Amino acid sequence: MILSSLLIYQFRNIHRIEWNPHPKANLLLGSNAQGKTNLLEALFFLGTTKTLRPATTTEHLIQHEQDESLLRAQVSHQEGVLLRDLEAQLRRGQPKHFLLNSKKLSPLSKLFGQLAVVLFTPEDLDMVKAGPQARRLYLDLEISQSSQAYLQDLGRYHRALKQRNAALRLHAQGNTGLESIHAFDEELIRAGTAVLRFRMQAVAELEPLAAEVQSRLAGGSEVLGMRYLSSLAPGKDPGPLAPSLDEAGLAHAFRLLLRERAREEQARGSTLTGPHRDDLELLLDGRPARLFSSQGQQRSIALSLKLAEVQFLTRKLGESPVLLLDDVLSELDLDRQAHLLALLDERVQTFVTSTHARGLAYQPGQVMRMSQGNLLVDQG
Repeated sequence: MILSSLLIYQFRNIHRIEWNPHPKANLLLGSNAQGKTNLLEALFFLGTTKTLRPATTTEHLIQHEQDESLLRAQVSHQEGVLLRDLEAQLRRGQPKHFLLNSKKLSPLSKLFGQLAVVLFTPEDLDMVKAGPQARRLYLDLEISQSSQAYLQDLGRYHRALKQRNAALRLHAQGNTGLESIHAFDEELIRAGTAVLRFRMQAVAELEPLAAEVQSRLAGGSEVLGMRYLSSLAPGKDPGPLAPSLDEAGLAHAFRLLLRERAREEQARGSTLTGPHRDDLELLLDGRPARLFSSQGQQRSIALSLKLAEVQFLTRKLGESPVLLLDDVLSELDLDRQAHLLALLDERVQTFVTSTHARGLAYQPGQVMRMSQGNLLVDQG
């Protein structure tokens, strides 16, 4: 898919931008704090309803001292045929609204996949070096963009989890009985098992893709592996599950562990088993990458995961997502830049930000400059 036109109005520090991006390669230049990342965030928000910072509210997205913000994009085929119009409307004190071809979307989950985006930012190193939450988010976002069924199962799971945890806390306070906790067990198990099956299948498909990218980024000298670690595995810590376990077997294991850990859950007021406790283990040359990789290797691994995501979504959707690379090339030496750029499929529309063009191997189709929230054609 190609983002063929874009309107950004009163979003972050951007007052108004109207732009027809290049269908392949777009380079956004500018000093720090000029709005480059804000432009990428606008695209990410249009595609996923998500902000770059999880704690951000709608109020933070609207330009300072303004009351509303508007994002609008046209998405086309590679051949230029218009596919769809997307619009996001933000107003202070009101819920955010998204429109598809001028019709309001409800629920907002229907937006996913309409403008599929893959975003890399410097903060994505957390996928490698931080705790499991960033890795779960990586899986959830990419699978959600390719499957409405997964998005629905994930929503059902989180609702059941929230209700069950509330019941556990009430029970700990002596305000309700055990039956109020068990009332949510079967929905938690049904939705959680579905989420788990989706994630395990996604990891099986992603691993060879990411391994190939990592090998090419590192000139063939490194081997990247990944394993899905489930809290349904035997033992106290998440571990790998047998690939032969079917949905009934997973549900049975889930049910048994809820029973075994019931007293601990009641004491802690929290559900201790399920996909919300799982992890994606990343291995570099057979060792945990979180512990045994340099910062440069961590950056390459995070990039490998993102480029594998591009291939994953292309296979699932039948069309390429839009790739957003925020300040990544300047952190790579020329060899790794060359390896990375050689991996970028020319059919994938890319948006790359940088503070300067010097030393970049990137050959853009269009070069733009951001200055104080304004987008200008770069004059070199």
